[in-house]
Amino acid sequence: MSKQYIRVKNDGFIYDYSDRLAAHPDCEVISEQEAYPERFITPFISERINEVVQPKRGRKPSKGLDLATDIPDEPVYTDPELAAEAAKGWPE
Repeated sequence: MSKQYIRVKNDGFIYDYSDRLAAHPDCEVISEQEAYPERFITPFISERINEVVQPKRGRKPSKGLDLATDIPDEPVYTDPELAAEAAKGWPE
């Protein structure tokens, strides 16, 4: 027979089996397979899980990233009238 565990009905927390916890009304006795189903996965199921989680795809070749840019700096435009007005009173 497989190992037994205790599951708390309120929050689902699992403990190792003890007679004291088994007598508690908020606890239930469960089998190891029910407590830890991931330990009993067959190879077939494992392959199916891997296909769903990580579908088989060919790997794309690495091309590298070209981060170079050819953006020219914009010339600073200043209205000549505004520049003349702002320069009033400056020494030449």
